[in-house]
Amino acid sequence: MINSFTNPNIDARFAIARGFPKELLKSGDNFMFFWNDGKEQVMMQIDDREIILEPDHITCTTYLHKVQIDNSEDHLKTLVFNREFYCVHTYDSEVSCSGLLFFGSNTSPVMKLDSEETGRLRTLYSVLEEEFAIADSNQEEMLRILLKRFIIRCTRLARQQILKSADKQSDIDLVRVFNVLVEEHFRTKKTVGEYAALMYKSPKTITNVFSKYSEESPLQVIHNRVIMEAKRMLLYTDKPAREIGYELGYSDPAQFSKLFKNHTGITTSVFKNSKSVIPFGQN
Repeated sequence: MINSFTNPNIDARFAIARGFPKELLKSGDNFMFFWNDGKEQVMMQIDDREIILEPDHITCTTYLHKVQIDNSEDHLKTLVFNREFYCVHTYDSEVSCSGLLFFGSNTSPVMKLDSEETGRLRTLYSVLEEEFAIADSNQEEMLRILLKRFIIRCTRLARQQILKSADKQSDIDLVRVFNVLVEEHFRTKKTVGEYAALMYKSPKTITNVFSKYSEESPLQVIHNRVIMEAKRMLLYTDKPAREIGYELGYSDPAQFSKLFKNHTGITTSVFKNSKSVIPFGQN
């Protein structure tokens, strides 16, 4: 069952569902949360990566990801919204999720829920279901407020579980800002120094903070984002590797090919031939 809200004046959309109805994929600009609120595993594929979403775990994706789910039973709860309904960049000062939940890495974050947090999110989800049934002038804003609360709760979990033992807000913000900048500039900027200049920090400062709070170095974050985009283009387009490398900022095809093989262990041609090319948004 899908509960949905739309504001056609600004093309704003927000929906929640039990399971993973294919109708949720009609638009290609979605942010999504996937919450396994049951007792069985959920098998997911996000781009070329297979994920087993264990019970009491939650993950999220952006419009950049292609998601496939095999056993989408009712114990999977899905929340879907677009930028017109709630822009995570515009409202980042409210929820602090950019660079952590969204646009933070080459992989989607997975957070574990304890019994208390599960109870809180179940209550919040139930309130959302009730609010979708109230079609009045306050509905849109109430849904937006409830979604914001959901995002904030997930952001807190991500801080606790993904950023190791981060205890300084300034360091957390540095990691987040670096990740967001990589998302914006990975096609043109390939060194830590270039991002450090944008942040008015030294490369050493950024590297030191990442060594304390992140499993990836800042250079790995840059390279992983490039590789993730390369994989998507190889999977979902028929562009040759040379053209993909050029679009990702590598005028020398050999340099791009070397980077790809160093990170994946295989060549671009082997990767492309091992996967069927799927038009983006097709299921």
